[in-house]
Amino acid sequence: MVFTNEKCVGCNKCIRSCPALTANVAHNGRIEVDEEKCIQCGACFDHCHHAARDFEDDTWRFLEDLRNGKKFSVIVAPAFIANYPKIYKKVYGYLKSLGVAHIYSVSFGADITTWAYISYLKETGQQGLISQPCPAIVNYIEKYQPELIPMLVPLHSPMMAEAIYLKKYKKASEELVFLSPCIAKRMEINDKNTGGYVKYNVTFKKLMEAVGTKYQNAAEAEEESTYGLGARYPKPGGLKECVHFFLGNQAAVLQVEGEEEAYKFLKEYAERRSRLPFMVDILNCQKGCIRGTATDETIDDTDVELAINEMNKLVATEKEKRGVHNPWNSTIPPEKRWEYFCEQFKALDIKDFARAYTNKKVIVKVPTIQEQSAIFRDMNKTTDESKHIDCSCCGYATCMEMVAAIHNGVNVKENCIHYIKGLAEIERAQIEELHEKNLREQEVHNEHLQEIIGQFGALNEGVMTLSEANTMIADDTSEITRVVNELTEECERIKESLAFFYEFVEVYKGSNDDIAGIANKTNLLSLNASIEAARAGENGKGFSVVAGQIRNLAASTKSLIEENNQQAEDTVPRITASIEGIKNLLEQIQAMGDRITSIAATTEEVSAQSDSIRSLSDEIQDAVKRI
Repeated sequence: MVFTNEKCVGCNKCIRSCPALTANVAHNGRIEVDEEKCIQCGACFDHCHHAARDFEDDTWRFLEDLRNGKKFSVIVAPAFIANYPKIYKKVYGYLKSLGVAHIYSVSFGADITTWAYISYLKETGQQGLISQPCPAIVNYIEKYQPELIPMLVPLHSPMMAEAIYLKKYKKASEELVFLSPCIAKRMEINDKNTGGYVKYNVTFKKLMEAVGTKYQNAAEAEEESTYGLGARYPKPGGLKECVHFFLGNQAAVLQVEGEEEAYKFLKEYAERRSRLPFMVDILNCQKGCIRGTATDETIDDTDVELAINEMNKLVATEKEKRGVHNPWNSTIPPEKRWEYFCEQFKALDIKDFARAYTNKKVIVKVPTIQEQSAIFRDMNKTTDESKHIDCSCCGYATCMEMVAAIHNGVNVKENCIHYIKGLAEIERAQIEELHEKNLREQEVHNEHLQEIIGQFGALNEGVMTLSEANTMIADDTSEITRVVNELTEECERIKESLAFFYEFVEVYKGSNDDIAGIANKTNLLSLNASIEAARAGENGKGFSVVAGQIRNLAASTKSLIEENNQQAEDTVPRITASIEGIKNLLEQIQAMGDRITSIAATTEEVSAQSDSIRSLSDEIQDAVKRI
């Protein structure tokens, strides 16, 4: 099974190389493979430079089965020796160490095919039949040119001839596996017309990838069947050589190789009705099966050619070992070679090697004229010239093939470069219009920008004025704070003086009380003196006068003290009230100082924010100027 891996870039080279119109499906920028329509010719592998195509064979299933103890024998295509001339014996030995029972060369099966082909053509007298060892060719005919099925030789390929011989004539009991240079052999093996004689298609490339270097320590092993001219089958024209060897060069065998030539030939050959050749030797691969689709492309072609020469020497040695009736003796006439060749296979029944084919026609819908026109219109192709650009960028040879692919749902108009260029032109015109519109809008925009720049300039001036005012307010506030602090200190001093005065009045009131006590006592003494003066009579008059004066002094002192006490009583509440008033004033001054300090801090913050706004305004203004 051929499939697209993650490396696909949608370059359309696989479409361009594919002989099957609908086998490749363009999908989301990738080219996927439709398995039912793919013929596994491998053309996409040759043309994809991104290594985006890969295939699956039966290698891992085969190795897993061996590990599980299943018994297999391996049929090997001669191309394996050509590709791995130095290590093939060790690889055989490694396979045997895993449990492979026998290893047979398919070249013997190719000799059976040559015998069956020539026998059939001689007996039926048919001309121009197409050889079928190449499964990609058979797939193509069954799917895309089923009208050529009657032209296919109704006999098995060398692989199947070898398998049938081993099963029917050698009674091989183990499953048979084909070690193959071809991806498409898997389809032949799984075909209902091949009888299930072969279990797996194990390709050279996948086997060697799986084995790696594990074979290096294995003992060498040989193939178990002899070589004939069948060893030449993998080479281009190998079948033709075999036919000429037994029938002479007068047998017109038409030789065709390569994906490009082979399918072009088949399309033309379907129309041919006269001058048919004896047969057609046709292979999908330009270099034959030697460099088949499942071989390692990194192996140098020169090394392969040198290995083929060595194989030819080996074939010659094998032929020399044959007895008197040696069909490989090139010194005897072709008729004798053919006679001895048939003698070699006289025990075989040609019917055992017959095969049938199945019409697997892939329906490719052909669009009507109206449908073509609708698709062309949708692709913006309205002129006859645009409908025949045939640039092949989409992968198809002609614009009509692209239309057919779109009609069959395997491609989309977006893969047409003309359509994309048309869209690009429309978009370019729209972009130019938008550009002009943008220029006009840019002019208006620039005018608005200038206005904005001017407004930012005014804003800057306002912010600067505000910043200066804030600075002045901050300075004035700081001065007020200083004065309030001085006033507070002065009030504190007054408060202390009033407190001292209050204490003085209190002391003064105490002193008056003491004086009043003395006055009372003086008054009492005066009274006693008056009494004593009265008792003394005339002698006491002078003393009486003194006593009266003392009484008057005591009375005056008492009266004065009472007046002073009253004034002190009146003064103390006023002093107390003054002290309370000064306390309240101090509290208010303190609160006012706190508020002034807060205002000063806020003013400084506003000033800082103003600086920040001015800086931001400058930056915005510069940015606007750069637009």
